[in-house]
Amino acid sequence: MKNCPQCGQPRQGEEFKCPACNVFYSQLDEILFAEQERLERNTFKGAVKRIRAAEDRRQALKDELQTVWQHTPLRTKIVFWTIVAFVFVLVVPIF
Repeated sequence: MKNCPQCGQPRQGEEFKCPACNVFYSQLDEILFAEQERLERNTFKGAVKRIRAAEDRRQALKDELQTVWQHTPLRTKIVFWTIVAFVFVLVVPIF
C-alpha cells in the first residue's frame, strides 16, 4: 500500500506504520511488525535495547539475567555450576 488508509500520507521507505497517525498500512504489515517484535524480544540484541532504554539500567540488567536463568534448562545449569566449581578448586590452592 502506497498511502496511509487513515490520513492518506504517502508511505516512506519500508515502514510498517504511518508516522503521522500510527496506523498500520495493511494487515500484512501488522503481522510482519508483530513477528519482528517477537523475534527481537527473544534475542540478545533485543535485551540490550531494553536495558539501554530503561531508566534504572542496573535493575533492567538484573531482570534480564534473571529471565535468562529461569529459561535455562536444568542440565545446562548443572554443567555451568560444575565448571565454576572446577575452576574454583583449581584457583584456590594457588592463593
